[in-house]
Amino acid sequence: MRCLKNTALLLILNSLYVMAYAQNKTRDVEYTKQLSNFINLYYNNKISSDSQAQNLFQTSLDSVPQDFDEYQKQVHLARCNYFYGMYVMGEYDFSGIQNIKSINDKDNESQNLESETKAKKELAATYFDKAISYAEKALAIHAGSDAYLIMAMSISSNCTVKKTSYVIGNGLKVASLSKKALALDAKNASACYYQYAQDLYAPEFFANYKRGYQKMYDFLNNSELTFETFDRFNFMTAIGYSFYKRKDFKTAIEWYQKALEIYPQNSSVQKMLKTLSN
Repeated sequence: MRCLKNTALLLILNSLYVMAYAQNKTRDVEYTKQLSNFINLYYNNKISSDSQAQNLFQTSLDSVPQDFDEYQKQVHLARCNYFYGMYVMGEYDFSGIQNIKSINDKDNESQNLESETKAKKELAATYFDKAISYAEKALAIHAGSDAYLIMAMSISSNCTVKKTSYVIGNGLKVASLSKKALALDAKNASACYYQYAQDLYAPEFFANYKRGYQKMYDFLNNSELTFETFDRFNFMTAIGYSFYKRKDFKTAIEWYQKALEIYPQNSSVQKMLKTLSN
């Protein structure tokens, strides 16, 4: 009888330990210092040449900690390829997707752009595809919040550079994958953002600016969430964009100015502020 009680007590203590660990953990794959440096330089427009970007990319790839297991390594590689794809793509602007005329329009969104721009988008897509491939390898090992998330991020960015048919076939996966990420880590701010980004950046006939704003505002002010530096920037620019779409330009300017406090040299925000000020 005593043995059974001791066993039950051990099981209870173990369950409490697991619950405490789950509540205190930050994320299942930490960003390396090298990759964080690359990301922050990208967002702040401090990468002055392609060769510098390539060096930062390679340094990030090589910065896999020795204690990373195979799942963590695949997520890390997925992130590196995703953010390099973001650099290749250029300014981070989801709003371009709204140029889609109708659900039946399956032409390449960039077909009327200069060939150089089209080539840049195609090259960026190769890195987003690589990121998705690495994320799939990670998820084949086990389900993990950050693997689901980086897949959602990569599909989301692919929607800005690939054909409209890709958007129609894959766009809704972003929120679904983010929801899976949140089921495993409810404190993941990035996953919160990508679950509702489509409310703001999807084509007009899918967008819900009021709900998108409210969700982004609530998440940004949730002290329990785990934020990367770029997360706060993304939330602020999303909120600014929601006010822009609702013609409240004064409030939009206020939020874009807040975003510039994080990345003062971000050219997308600077251009948006210039547009709103005219």
